[in-house]
Amino acid sequence: MRLKDKESYYAVILAGGQGSRFWPQSRTLEPKQFLSFYRDKSLFEQTLERIKPLIPAENTIIVTSDLYRHQIHEFIKPFNIPDDNLIFEPEGKNTAPSIAVAAQMIFSRDPDSRVCVMPCDHLIKHSRQFIKIISRALALCKDRMVIFGIPPHRPATGYGYIKAGKKTGAFLKVDRFCEKPDIATARRFVKSGAYFWNSGIFAASSRTFLEEFKTYLPDLYRQTLKINSASDLKIVWKKIKPESFDYGILEKSRRLLMIPAEGLGWSDLGSWQAWDEVLEKDKDTNILNADVVSLHSKNITVVGNNRLIATIGLDDLIIVDTADALLVARKNKTEHVKSVVDILKQKGRLEHYAHRTVKRPWGSYTVLESGSGYKVKLVEVKPKHSLSLQYHNKRSEHWVVVEGRARLVKGKRTCVLETNQSIYVPVGCVHRITNPGDGILKIIEVQAGAYLGEDDIVRLKDDFGRLSR
Repeated sequence: MRLKDKESYYAVILAGGQGSRFWPQSRTLEPKQFLSFYRDKSLFEQTLERIKPLIPAENTIIVTSDLYRHQIHEFIKPFNIPDDNLIFEPEGKNTAPSIAVAAQMIFSRDPDSRVCVMPCDHLIKHSRQFIKIISRALALCKDRMVIFGIPPHRPATGYGYIKAGKKTGAFLKVDRFCEKPDIATARRFVKSGAYFWNSGIFAASSRTFLEEFKTYLPDLYRQTLKINSASDLKIVWKKIKPESFDYGILEKSRRLLMIPAEGLGWSDLGSWQAWDEVLEKDKDTNILNADVVSLHSKNITVVGNNRLIATIGLDDLIIVDTADALLVARKNKTEHVKSVVDILKQKGRLEHYAHRTVKRPWGSYTVLESGSGYKVKLVEVKPKHSLSLQYHNKRSEHWVVVEGRARLVKGKRTCVLETNQSIYVPVGCVHRITNPGDGILKIIEVQAGAYLGEDDIVRLKDDFGRLSR
């Protein structure tokens, strides 16, 4: 392939999902795409590496949530993707708005561009075959939209299906889309040989994308025309209605073809069962990714790193242990994990939102203990990093340095605390922690007050653009 062909090829990476079906490992603040479920790199990093041979870094567009701004910046550093290629959504509005904004951006740069849209949380074992199929789709899509169909190898109930029609050139016509089926219908689909899993990966020219939006989602199309900057996006985003690209465009389009995406080693990792299927098992068909003593158990998967887990006489289970939550489920019931997350949200519980250890751009904090009127944290600050200059309206804090050396601002005073030294910060006092050293700074923080929520922070200065408004 000649380089001049590549220059008009773009990728749109959808990276805003929250991966709730992978709870309790996946949380709102640390979703599935940023975790290393397979090999030693996150699914997001694997996606960027996979497309690198075909799509130049300057043509890689990433659409994600504003929640993940700092994770994304860290992950893309080795790939040299420009900051101008990052679209941060103020809130999730499903996939149609994400793709519309990205297509408009690409078209404004290159009206002759061709675009492949893909999620960043899928597993694809065979990257060369993936590049081969994408290259074929981009080269031939012209005025068509091409969706990638995965030949099913089991009657999955967690995927949407595509019924394929007659062959037209390198592609197949799409007869219809099918919702996620029950098990009996899924078995019938697989047996017929005419149905494919909907991969959520598709290609078209940016012009074709926009023409389809103009035809089927005209209001969304008009709104995206108003976006020329990040500030425009914040204003316009409030007026945009949530919409799925599948329902809003694909199921209505008359320009849609399908390419069978065979030999990819693909999984959307849409459930713990799907993840379980791609990993090697021991002689008892177990996956023991934890400190486990297993007696007479078979076909079980155990994930954890917090404590010893003992199993006796278990069969066909998935066990996922984290510091603050434990999941035990039949393998064929893991599609329902999202329902657990929904219940946690309804009850106002925080286990769906964050792990006990919460990552921040400056480091992390771990909640060690909490109760009525108090909370104890371990705060870890990266070398040469600082927390924001801030104050709290409803809580006081007491800090004890347990490792490293801290430079502290307290009101108008600046001081240095060595290991085993401490300082008290009253309610309303402006303060800041900086790690001037080359190693990790560790501080025990004791909070006291009637309200201890993380939103009780007024930021006056911040190295990461998180000022309070």
